[in-house]
Amino acid sequence: MKQEIPLAHAHRLLAGQPACLVTVRYRGKENVMSLGWVCPVSLEPPLLILAIHPSRYTHDMLERSQECVLNIPPRPLAEQLVRCGTLSGAEGDKLADSGLTLENGQRIEVPWVGECLAHLECALVDRLAPGDHTLFVVEVVGAWAEQEAFDQTWIVDDQQEDLQPLHHLGGGRFGLLGSSFTVS
Repeated sequence: MKQEIPLAHAHRLLAGQPACLVTVRYRGKENVMSLGWVCPVSLEPPLLILAIHPSRYTHDMLERSQECVLNIPPRPLAEQLVRCGTLSGAEGDKLADSGLTLENGQRIEVPWVGECLAHLECALVDRLAPGDHTLFVVEVVGAWAEQEAFDQTWIVDDQQEDLQPLHHLGGGRFGLLGSSFTVS
């Protein structure tokens, strides 16, 4: 029997994509924010939509700097991911508090989170405000991933949790990829 899902949780039926740590830099100041609402919308050019609430400190920094990095954290960063989603960069230095290490980006001026499995460097293309979140359309201008974790797709190996991306399921729940298969 199917149960009705409250509309406030309907988006969770589509959950399961990798959680991200978004880094931004504006006027020499860096910030990091957890983000679960990311969606690819074009292959050529490679475009993503990031849904960020206007009240978030990262929102204004991204709007002003016009670039960001989506960092994909592994299982060992789960606590830092949650902390970066519950603290505000306007009230303190989340990067210092979390113990995350910044490394220079390759194609843009925004740094990476060094402990993450993958990094997508992005340039802002457009923004829309259809509801309570701003939809930032960003173009991926560079992408890098750990060889042991990614080979055209995420490598699923339940013996290597440290090399698997965290998947946000909703609220404080996360999962890891358990298995993979190929359909011919």
